[in-house]
Amino acid sequence: MFLLGLLKHYSEDYARLTVVAEALASYPTPSTVDALAGELRRVKGSSATRAYLRRIITTFERFPPAIVAAPIQELASDPLVGTRFRQHLREIMLRDNYE
Repeated sequence: MFLLGLLKHYSEDYARLTVVAEALASYPTPSTVDALAGELRRVKGSSATRAYLRRIITTFERFPPAIVAAPIQELASDPLVGTRFRQHLREIMLRDNYE
């Protein structure tokens, strides 16, 4: 899927990446989840990246639990993911009973 390639092509253009992440919400596949999880690990939180990282988490929330539960559990304890975003992922786990 070409949208996944855009994640690499525009790796520092967070406005475009936000739009790509929003479009990926229409493709709930394991490869989409893996790519977005990689982005949560790669991109450091800042005022410039916050909207993009939030969009990734919102996209995860729209996906079926069967494909996002395990990755969300991993990301919620991954030190490469920012503290606030790990907390939000934990809240999703509790709310949707992923534990």
